[in-house]
Amino acid sequence: MLLVNYEYYLMNYEGSSIPESSFKPKAIEASNKVNYYTCNRIDEEILNQDKLGDNIRNTTCQVAELLFEQEKLKNKVKQDSNENKEIASESLGPHSISYVNKSNLQANQILSDKELEDNIYKIIYQSLAHTGLMYRGLYE
Repeated sequence: MLLVNYEYYLMNYEGSSIPESSFKPKAIEASNKVNYYTCNRIDEEILNQDKLGDNIRNTTCQVAELLFEQEKLKNKVKQDSNENKEIASESLGPHSISYVNKSNLQANQILSDKELEDNIYKIIYQSLAHTGLMYRGLYE
């Protein structure tokens, strides 16, 4: 179940980092993550509740942006691995130049699969923990 659309992302969440052409796959992936951590408790009735529905949609947008940014970084590192050398230091004596590869700096920002999953869980937990949607026990 898709929890958010591009119109909501632009108008209500006021997001701008994900282009429309990339939004749907990331929204689907983010919706799946939110649904997973809420034990698939989200339905149309819950989404139609004003505050809770917006909270769920905003959380999904936040997760989608994280997923998009990580994918963008991975693609950029692959593409720029040999092209983006920048001077880190330069000496005048016996002339020496040290370079730093920007893609190495960007690669350090890429999260491992576990770190990414942990960050996704933190985003969802911070927003939805007190709604009862993440409760793993039994209701009486």
